[in-house]
Amino acid sequence: MYWLMTRGSLWFLVFVVLYLCGGALLGWARSYEVLVGITSPAATSAPLVAWILSLMGWLLVPAFVGGVTGYLVNRQVDRRRVHSEEDLERRIRAQLGLPSSEGGGR
Repeated sequence: MYWLMTRGSLWFLVFVVLYLCGGALLGWARSYEVLVGITSPAATSAPLVAWILSLMGWLLVPAFVGGVTGYLVNRQVDRRRVHSEEDLERRIRAQLGLPSSEGGGR
């Protein structure tokens, strides 16, 4: 969550600003079509902005969605976790007959 609120919000802001610039220069429908890959960036009136939007559509949007999804899945897994990691490690070591790692050195 920390990354999402600090660096993720900065990337989201960059995305919004570039999308607004694309909408103003290319038109809102054309900007969306370039972003999702329907229209080629080369077939627009402002190809530089269109290429940046296209790259955002291919790189930034999936990374942001993946980060949010990973965070939400991790939260759900943590809610359902019955035993702590230390407890599980202690149980596994006991079953394998290994010495306990409570001495501090690994």
